[in-house]
Amino acid sequence: MKKILICASRISHILNFHLPYISLFKEEGCQVDIAAEGTTDHPLIDHCYDLRFVKNPLSPQNLKTIRSLRAIMRDNQYTMVYSNATLAGAALRSAVKRLPRKQRPVCIHISHGYMFSEDGGLRSCIYRTAEKLMAKVTDTLVVMNAEDKHLAERCRLAKHIVFTDGMGLCGEQFPEITPSERAAFRQQYGADEHTKILLCVGEFSSRKNQRLLIAAFSLLPSEQRMKTLLLFAGEGADKNDCQLLAERYELLPHIRFLGQVQDTNALYRSADLLLSAAVMEGLPFNVMEALYCGTPVIASRIKGHTDLIADGVNGLLFDVRAHDAAQQLAERLHTVLTNDTLYNNLKAHAFLDEKYQIEQVRPALFSVLDGRRDATEIKTPEVTYP
Repeated sequence: MKKILICASRISHILNFHLPYISLFKEEGCQVDIAAEGTTDHPLIDHCYDLRFVKNPLSPQNLKTIRSLRAIMRDNQYTMVYSNATLAGAALRSAVKRLPRKQRPVCIHISHGYMFSEDGGLRSCIYRTAEKLMAKVTDTLVVMNAEDKHLAERCRLAKHIVFTDGMGLCGEQFPEITPSERAAFRQQYGADEHTKILLCVGEFSSRKNQRLLIAAFSLLPSEQRMKTLLLFAGEGADKNDCQLLAERYELLPHIRFLGQVQDTNALYRSADLLLSAAVMEGLPFNVMEALYCGTPVIASRIKGHTDLIADGVNGLLFDVRAHDAAQQLAERLHTVLTNDTLYNNLKAHAFLDEKYQIEQVRPALFSVLDGRRDATEIKTPEVTYP
């Protein structure tokens, strides 16, 4: 029987993105275990190892987690392991390196957005070096945006590199709602038919950069803010600071912090715009979900966003690294909120290409995760498209 171990920093990541693939593994009679922070009794998962991951790469806790992963792999003799994102990816592959060569399982890593670029500074160099050190035990690397594909090729970050259009959006989770349902949802926040609702969905963090959204919102003319609501859905380390910033700008009457929202469909379908000021992404689900629901996007001009958003077609982009980033965002917001022709044109083109949807992605990506692809080492990795 094939035995699979899936590793991520948080249990929510696996439950949100990997169940369609776990179900296929189970159909093939595989044992599927997971290692992440948190626990679950989901019927598709055989064993759940609750491990703690700390974002500080020098934390002794991460060394303890690596030792635990090594012991789990040694004791269970997995056929294949696969990791996700930067932190869990580094931990799992470090544990694989610590196993004797003959005991190493096939190792697949899914990058959800590299934390480095070609022209970055010291921090970028450190992340790039760490990925290079893991390349020798990475049998297959999955990347999901054009810039990461280029970086993986150039830096030779795996034996075999595969490009895929994300993890696949499940459209069944985002059914259409009626106009009356939309109106009722908006009314619970005090929004009438003339109120514009701006939405941000995601964990509060420096990477998601919600503070910039609040700063930009404060730059809108006061009469425009009176007719606008900014909704934040999510939790995270920066949430309290964002609430204090909103209070300092005297914006609390026009901003709602909703906390963790399980069903975001009504949010996307009731909002007028999705906003993202993220400084780093892979292929962001919040943008894909908004576009699937027909909601235009204003977002930072970074990888992942530029793969999904055509500036001036289905959304607008701004330079998040510029000194006047907040002013740029405020100007784009003001333009869209006051120009009905522009907004209607953006909305008419706000849809998600079928190639990003689960029906298209799952068969191709599963063939990679199932190990059906040759992962033999080559001097210069070729990029293939499943």
